[in-house]
Amino acid sequence: MEIYLTKMTLNTESRAVWNDLGNLEQLHKTISKAFPAIENQDGLKHHECETPRNKFNILHRLDFDRRSGKAVLLVQSAVKPDWNSLPKNYADEVQCKQIDEQYAAISGGQKLLFRLHANPTKRIGKSDHQAADKFKQYEKGANRRRVELGTDEEKIEWLKRKGGDAGFRLANVQIKETVANVAAVAQGKIKSRHNDSDKPMTFGAVTFEGILEVTDAEKFRESLKQGIGTGKAYGFGLLSVAKAADV
Repeated sequence: MEIYLTKMTLNTESRAVWNDLGNLEQLHKTISKAFPAIENQDGLKHHECETPRNKFNILHRLDFDRRSGKAVLLVQSAVKPDWNSLPKNYADEVQCKQIDEQYAAISGGQKLLFRLHANPTKRIGKSDHQAADKFKQYEKGANRRRVELGTDEEKIEWLKRKGGDAGFRLANVQIKETVANVAAVAQGKIKSRHNDSDKPMTFGAVTFEGILEVTDAEKFRESLKQGIGTGKAYGFGLLSVAKAADV
């Protein structure tokens, strides 16, 4: 399997960049334009259409480098993107490399530094009255009855459960609830709109950082490719790992 990782330093003087940073749906569209169009979907309903994100396993994350003052966009995909589609002067620097060999070299028992920007949620049932009260803010009858997790303990337990399915366990983890945006304004919520609708979507943005141990290398490599959790089209789910000398 081929996997490509793009590291893009954004030009924060670009109006197009600011528009994308203020609208997660628009950023998703900008990224998607770098990948082949999916044909033969005329007449299909929106939820039936295959998207570039799903077809090419596109994951992305916005990082903010406090030292340099730069916004960095990471994009991982199963095909090589064509960034000629970007608006003029969108990025100061674009680096794209193939990383599947590094993923293939990961082995069971290996410990790795990791970063994950995630949207930890749980699906509520009819018996979960406390969560159901939180759900009242969403449209009645919506088909994804999910609510944010409240405490750090709940969020870490969420990641532990995800890790069990994804071929890793947590060796050490810390949570950063306030993720700085390009303007260096700390925020715990991220809002966007879907399908040009006036109805806003709100995500509980949490960044996990720490050390993990690979328990099943095959499952773990698949998780690196597919991402973790919900909201992948909006910048969640990309699990970044790196070797560390003394972990």
